[in-house]
Order: sequence, then C-alpha cells, then structure tokens
Amino acid sequence: MTVRFITVLLATVLLTACSSPKIVKQETVLSPLESALTLDRNWQVKLKGLPNKDAEGLFFSQDDERVFIALTTGHLTAFKKDNTSRWTDQVIWTTQFSEGILSGPTRVDDRLIVGTDKGNVMALSADDGHIIWQTELSSEVLSLPVIAERKIFTRTVDGRLYALDLASGKIIWTFEHQIPSLSLRGAPAVVYEDGKLFVGWESGMVQAFTAKSGDLLWEARVAVPKGRTDLERVVDVQSSLVFTQGRLFVMGFHGKLASINPENGNFYFIKELSGYRDFVADDSALYVVDDEDVIQAFDLGSGVSLWKQAALKNRTVGDLVFFNDLLLATDDWGYVHFINKVQGTEYARVKHSNEYGDGNYILRVFVQDNRLYLLDEEGVITSYQVRPSTLAQFKAELAQQEQASKEHASQNKTAIEAGLNTQGKTVNE
Repeated sequence: MTVRFITVLLATVLLTACSSPKIVKQETVLSPLESALTLDRNWQVKLKGLPNKDAEGLFFSQDDERVFIALTTGHLTAFKKDNTSRWTDQVIWTTQFSEGILSGPTRVDDRLIVGTDKGNVMALSADDGHIIWQTELSSEVLSLPVIAERKIFTRTVDGRLYALDLASGKIIWTFEHQIPSLSLRGAPAVVYEDGKLFVGWESGMVQAFTAKSGDLLWEARVAVPKGRTDLERVVDVQSSLVFTQGRLFVMGFHGKLASINPENGNFYFIKELSGYRDFVADDSALYVVDDEDVIQAFDLGSGVSLWKQAALKNRTVGDLVFFNDLLLATDDWGYVHFINKVQGTEYARVKHSNEYGDGNYILRVFVQDNRLYLLDEEGVITSYQVRPSTLAQFKAELAQQEQASKEHASQNKTAIEAGLNTQGKTVNE
C-alpha cells in the first residue's frame, strides 16, 4: 500500500482515527542516472485536491475506451483514454456524492462498485455514474471491492468481511474479526481463488474462507505483536496478498514475508521482512519493498534472496507494479522509477509534474501497454506515453550503425577472401 509511513516518530499520523496532514520532509539525494525512458504527456485533468489519508482503497478501473477513478472528496469521473483537444472533452462524465469514496471503483459489466466513508457499498452506472443500488454496512469501507461468483467481497474498518449479492446489494454473509486498538489505516483487498477467499488482518493473521458461505477454513499468523510501545506492536497485514503458482504470499508489518499453502495454511518458507506496500510476482520471483524502502527480489519457490536495491531508501516508495519487463515504483517527491527486475539495477527515472507544480506525491498508478495513468495528491489525473529517451534512442541508433558497419566489413572481408581463393585456384591450374 502507499501508506505514507515517514518515521517511527511520525508514524502515528497514519493510525486509525488519526489525521494525516501534509508532512514536509527533506528529500534524500538520488544518484545521477542516464534515464533510458521519458514520459510524454497525453492529457492532464485537475479534479480537486486530496487529503493525504484514505486513498489506499482507490484504484483506476477501465474498459476499452474509458478509464475511471474515484476520490475521497466523493467525486467519481470517467475519462476518455484517447487524447482530446480540450480537457473538458477529456471528461466523459463526473459526479459527486455527499459522502467520500474510500475504495474502488471496481468495474464489472456496465457497473462500478465503490465503498464510502459512511459505510455504504454502491453500485453505479458506468455510463453516467447514477446509483443503481446501495447497501449500508457497519462502518467505513476501506477495502477495494472484489467481484467473484456474482458476489462482492469487501471489508470494513471495524474488522468485518462481507459478501454481497452483485445484482441487488443484499448481504449474503458476514464474518467479524477482532481488530487491535491501534493499527495502520487501510485494508487490503481480499484475494479470491477457486472458491476460496484469503484475507489479511490488522492482527497479523491471515485467514481462508469459503466464498459461498463464509466458513473459516484455516488461519495462520505472519506477525506477532512485540515491543514496549503500542506503535512497536502494530502488526498489520497491510500489503495486498498475492496468489500465484499455486501459493499464497503474504507480508506483514513488523512481521514476515511468507509463502503459504492455500489448502491448509502451512508455510513453505518464511523470511524476516517487514513491509506494508503492495508487492508483485512473476513466474520466478517476488518483488517487495520493505519498511525502509529497500526493493528486494526473492526466488518464488525457495525464498532465496536474488538482489537488493537500496537506491530509493527512505524515499517513501509506493506500491510496486509491473511495466512490461520492468518494475515501476514511485516515491514521495513525484519520481517514477523503472527497475530491471532481473538484476535489480535502475533503468530509468522520470519526474511527474503538473501545471500546479512538480514533486507531488503519486497516490495511484495504472499501467496499460506503454501508457501510465497517475493520480497525485493534488487531485490531478495524468495520462503519459512512455517512450525511449533521446539518449536511449541515440545509443540504439549508434549501436545499429556500429552493427551495420561490422556486418558490412565482414561482408567485404568475405568477398576479398573469396576473390583471393579464386585467383589462387587459377594460378595453380
């Protein structure tokens, strides 16, 4: 998650029931880098400035022609993906509700599902944003709604897991988990796989349920409260769980990175690692950010460390996402970083900016092909096209010229040698 966890002394601003004012901190120095990529702005639209808290459950959603985003101000907006001549044409529709949107939108068919700070789950029309139905739950809905089996699965801040009927919003079943008195604010989305739900809790516990009835199947602990202060004893599973290659991967704050058997909750491996941002996995490795902003890669099967990248240490790195064959991460000063996922080396670095200044914290990133969609703390939505930088293009063209020159020289050498052989044969004859 992109929780703005600054230091142990300042971390309390992120805790449940606490406010999150903008914190001014000194930027750590980045090493010089010849960036291989650059960003071309397609379009940019400002909606409204956002508070720094409560953006953990907000994500971009999209279809073939549109991209959707919700704000904690209650705005829900649909944008055209393709660039238009005026920003007013870029916005297809926008609507504002009397309650803040904390999670979603999740698109399914012609509907968008969101959760609000008043405890409502709402199904909205993707065509114009009007309410189709709404259901009141027990408290704020911070967890991104997940759709499976024609049900909506989501969590509330008071530790309840809900299954709702997708068509009507009727509550099908609910499960309650005891939440500690102090925890990071946010709730990762549940993971659905093959009829089961997997949920990480603020207690450091991971639980598995049947999606049909909500029956508890097993539970496993990945973080144990320890320390003398309440802050030291915070053990949230704040990172979104990852299911891949038949295994469940979980990371706990003040806890561990664990590979779990989804059938019974037994551990395949455990690594001593604390973190709270979302991590990603491909066919061979896990890529995570620890609580000191060090990016690390681990072998998917054994948990063996593959590499560590500390270039972004203490820069408040956001959630990791994939960009083609690269890792993408943002930091607290609006930089977008591209990391070689095989070697862990820095590949490119570009700074996001808007008409209202640069260095704005990026709350959410969505990747589609070579395009990035960013939501920053100023409420600005930006669409970028990613392309090779001028330097990279120059080097590529130079490499092509050098290769062509080598091939030409090789062809000439072959022709000369062939000519000499022909002459020698004539003399001998």
